[in-house]
Amino acid sequence: MLNLAETTLGETEKGLPSPSILGVSARYRSIHRRILRNLLPSFLLHNSTAARDEIRPTDFLDGMRGYAAFIVYCCHFFMPTHPQATRGFKGYNSDEDHWFTQLPIIRLIYSGHVSVSLFFVISGFSISLKPLKLIRNGSYSAFLDTMVSAIFRRPCRLYLPCLATLAITLIVACCGAFDFSYALTKNWPFLSKPLRIPIAHHSLSKQFADWAGQVWTWSDPLARRTRHPPYGVQLWTIPIELSCSFISFLALISFAKVRPAVRMSITTVIGVYFLFQNHPEATLFLAGTTLAELYLIRQELAVSAPSRSTESRKQKIQSSLLFGFGLFVASYPAAEGEKALFSAPLHYIASTLFGPSIRCPNLFITMGTVILVYVVSRSPFLQSMFATHVAKYLGKISFALYCVHQAMINSFGYRSMLFLWSFTGNDTVYRYELGLFLSWVIQTIVTIWAADVFWRFVDVPSVGISKWLEELCLVKS
Repeated sequence: MLNLAETTLGETEKGLPSPSILGVSARYRSIHRRILRNLLPSFLLHNSTAARDEIRPTDFLDGMRGYAAFIVYCCHFFMPTHPQATRGFKGYNSDEDHWFTQLPIIRLIYSGHVSVSLFFVISGFSISLKPLKLIRNGSYSAFLDTMVSAIFRRPCRLYLPCLATLAITLIVACCGAFDFSYALTKNWPFLSKPLRIPIAHHSLSKQFADWAGQVWTWSDPLARRTRHPPYGVQLWTIPIELSCSFISFLALISFAKVRPAVRMSITTVIGVYFLFQNHPEATLFLAGTTLAELYLIRQELAVSAPSRSTESRKQKIQSSLLFGFGLFVASYPAAEGEKALFSAPLHYIASTLFGPSIRCPNLFITMGTVILVYVVSRSPFLQSMFATHVAKYLGKISFALYCVHQAMINSFGYRSMLFLWSFTGNDTVYRYELGLFLSWVIQTIVTIWAADVFWRFVDVPSVGISKWLEELCLVKS
């Protein structure tokens, strides 16, 4: 018989935990395991295999976008520590500007300007592909439905992950995650200048007011000046993405019933006009729209004449040379390009043709990135470089990586640099660079992990939210 006086709560007569306690414990263990599992990178989860093995003709676009996002991260990691990053080889000061990493093409491994330009071309290409396919098939009713859906969902697709990023950054700023980096800016130990870091206010109300003001100013897609909010300096491109997306959408709708050759010609002329009016972002988007139609034309020709879709050895060489030329042109330095050894001839040609007021970085980086996307879109040989598992994975998390990397650098990166310098030292170039490289390796692992988690829990759900809002608000066909 059970003796209540001798049996503790939640135990059986033999002193074992009761079934109810065991059930609660099992549930907690299950939740704990689920949380830990969700914190693993997606490439370690078995259920992601099918997604990795899926092959699409436009995988190369995702791969290019993924590499570009990674390069932007590298740019923001190394730029505050290397003053020569924006200058060309033997340029502004030939005694300092003699680094291997300043050479054309090599410098692209940390060139954020070129990568952002690639984003714009690829975005214009991606958002135009389906509408153009419907236009070319004469499916104008489906085209209208597609455009309504794309225009409605585009702001949500771009802004929701960014707002989540800014909100998370506000929370970690309130927790003091950026206090160390902000204090470091008062006595900056690195050779270049710091990027903007959130100010550490002493009251939550001031922190929130500062954040809200920064977000409000940043979100304006028609601002005449780019906005670099300290809670996410890299997000300055997103309002530009939105406004330029609408420019591409307007071009698609306006010229939907125009003959293809005329449509591409008009779009190209408008793009060139925007370039010389100092709106290279619009030029890049419209170039992406034109390249998308050229891609569809080649796809149609490949169906009608399959033998033409096979790339010969000669064509591979030609594509590789054109790809190399695009890389070289895109390598034009952001600063003092007219003085650098390899970019000075380009500056001379441009200033002779268009006058000394021409902005050469905009001109040549725009030309170079358009050439790169064009040649890759027409060459299966080059596309294979951007369709590997690594490229596809980076493409999958590219927006998430773009969103989270600066907060990760501000909260962890500068600490790790100084910590590793305490072992390597920084009194010589070798020691300085070794400490930064080791810090970059660690920072990259942490940032990729954070981007993977953000992609699954913020970026992917934001797509679902935009679809849900569309179904909720739009009239059923």
